[in-house]
Amino acid sequence: MRILSLFLFVCESIGCGFEFPSPPPNTFYKYNELKVGRGPVYLLTVDLNLDSFSDLVSANADNNTLSVLLSKGDGRFKKTLTFPVASEPTAIAVGDINGDNIPDLLINSRGAEQITILLGYGNGSFRRLPGIKTGKVPLAVIPADFNGDEKLDVAVTLTFDKMEIFLGSGNGAFKKGETYPTGSRPFSGVPADFDGDGNIDIALATSSSASSSIRLYMGRGNGSFFKPKTIAKGLAPLALIKKDMNGDGLHDLIFSSGKGDNMYMLFSQGNGTFRKEITFSGGGGPIALTAGHFNSDNQLDIAVANSRSSNFSLVMRTANESFHYPTRDYVVDGGTPLAITSGDYNSDGMTDIAVASSAKNTIEIYLQRKIFR
Repeated sequence: MRILSLFLFVCESIGCGFEFPSPPPNTFYKYNELKVGRGPVYLLTVDLNLDSFSDLVSANADNNTLSVLLSKGDGRFKKTLTFPVASEPTAIAVGDINGDNIPDLLINSRGAEQITILLGYGNGSFRRLPGIKTGKVPLAVIPADFNGDEKLDVAVTLTFDKMEIFLGSGNGAFKKGETYPTGSRPFSGVPADFDGDGNIDIALATSSSASSSIRLYMGRGNGSFFKPKTIAKGLAPLALIKKDMNGDGLHDLIFSSGKGDNMYMLFSQGNGTFRKEITFSGGGGPIALTAGHFNSDNQLDIAVANSRSSNFSLVMRTANESFHYPTRDYVVDGGTPLAITSGDYNSDGMTDIAVASSAKNTIEIYLQRKIFR
């Protein structure tokens, strides 16, 4: 992809005898900029107060806080609420820990080596529970029901080479389960039933040179997992998300890579295997991804925060299940975007984007404008 970008640049400069494709239409405009805590590195979209509006949560690693922004439903947000958490939060997950149908939050705290749990009251405020002690330097937080008892469990990856399982009791307490080797730097993970057996599995992105791959841990249904299968070997996966990208009801995988600024999409075949990866690209240093309908066709697209090029890219799908190139890029005013998320922030039925500037300690809100193709 870097070679292609250079080729396009040179040809645009001196001419190569043919027309170049143009970026997709400019479907977004910056609407708002919101102040959050210091060093926002992770964003989550969730309806915290059950009013059907998309709220935002930011993990702020430099001052050990969460910023909660409750939506007014028109693209604006109420005054930022700040909640202290244990040292160095870099990931947030949402789930119903105590069975009250109110969203709760689970946050990794790398410096404190624990998972911080905030039980939601349903009005945007929380009660903090005693933390779950983990091994060294927790990274990804992956909540799901791994043992089929209808209570939320959580998998936690550790920076150096492990994944720990904690089984939930349904009241906010967790019991330590098994620990699995992962290879070092298991940066992110997602739960889903990838092989269609009714049990929840885990896909992990591991990026170290010795273990660079997506590792698939197939669940046994009792809170334990089989020895992992490896796919996408050597592609240095970082941020990993799941989405049904082709409408077949299966969980596909999309991930950014620390190798060549590329990204990849893997279509699930529903039996624990995936089709050959489709390669695409955004900007420099793709660090965080979100998927959504970012124009008015019926294809799911990708938005990626680019840490080195200080922008985010919209990567639009084409009719043949691939991706359009070049991308549509939006400069993040504060620079150093490390987190991105999407949701309908102004209640118009279209998917909008929120991106964090870690340098400026802000969240920028981009609303989608209707453009018919």
